[in-house]
Amino acid sequence: MKKRWYDIDPTLSRAVAKLEQAEEYVQVRCADYIIDRLRDIDFNIELSLDDQYNYILRRWYDKNIKVSHAMEYLKNCPIDIRKQLALEIIDFIKEYDDYAKRNS
Repeated sequence: MKKRWYDIDPTLSRAVAKLEQAEEYVQVRCADYIIDRLRDIDFNIELSLDDQYNYILRRWYDKNIKVSHAMEYLKNCPIDIRKQLALEIIDFIKEYDDYAKRNS
């Protein structure tokens, strides 16, 4: 059975699972966060994100272009940064969940 790129690392797999289960507005906010963090780190990555839409959208994160872009950036960033971002994604979603519980 072939593993998905994010299932290789348990922390990243957990982060992506939490992101997948989150409401779409939380996914988009988290995608903004991922993209902003990777811009802050300023590593060299060459991606043609337009090319990724030349196929049938079949992954859960392809339903929203911003979330899809964030996942592609995450997929192609260095492993150590990816691991750190996975922890930050988990915290980010937990903060949203806690906020929603306090305000409902």
